[in-house]
Amino acid sequence: MQITIDCPRCDAAKRPLQTCAACGAPGRAAEIGAWRRRLHTHHLRVIMAEPRRAPSTPIPLPRPLRVVVAMEELIEATETLIVPDTVAPPSDPLSFDWHERRRLRLRRSA
Repeated sequence: MQITIDCPRCDAAKRPLQTCAACGAPGRAAEIGAWRRRLHTHHLRVIMAEPRRAPSTPIPLPRPLRVVVAMEELIEATETLIVPDTVAPPSDPLSFDWHERRRLRLRRSA
């Protein structure tokens, strides 16, 4: 797509800085301002336009799967899996006391 401006001599569409194909008028540097305004207007219309969504065709979904669970093996299990519901604090936690008077100091980002 090319953004064109109106020729100042014959009002035909032309590219800025190029000779008009209809009347032969030479291109001028003053045409750049009009071209920039037209370019800005075009893209502002595109940005502000309401989105257009094409109707989509329905996607065929696979049929539901049939799942069979054999419970006999679960009933015969003798071992029980125990999952703790609490987390114990560590036995020897590290100290991050920033006000220690030792020579070796930890950075705050450590």
